[in-house]
Amino acid sequence: MSGLMRYYSSRALISAVLGIILYLGGLPWWIALLTAMLLLVMFVMLPRSGRYVVKPEQGISALRRDERSQQITNRAATIGFATVMIAVGALAVYFGVFHPGDVPANWLGLVVALGALSYFAADLWMRRK
Repeated sequence: MSGLMRYYSSRALISAVLGIILYLGGLPWWIALLTAMLLLVMFVMLPRSGRYVVKPEQGISALRRDERSQQITNRAATIGFATVMIAVGALAVYFGVFHPGDVPANWLGLVVALGALSYFAADLWMRRK
């Protein structure tokens, strides 16, 4: 069995075990199956994503991070953090000066979502070839 096939086989086993655990935990069978299938698709797509260096000779641990991938991750995290800081600053100015009052909790959730979106968008943009 080739190294990458060992990786795929181990990830299929992990997906199946998770699906069984979810089903035994009380979820409907179709949700457990859908979750397991989505996890398996993610595992199949990871070697092709550009996020990892694939080393098939490593078997079940075939994915490794290289310097380029780590730099991209660090820059994307910096962009996401800066986005959150700017948004929190804007909320502080708005609710502290222009419209005094408490910041609604759902706005803070939107700030976190904006930070995550900017992180993933920057990561995808920098990984394009």
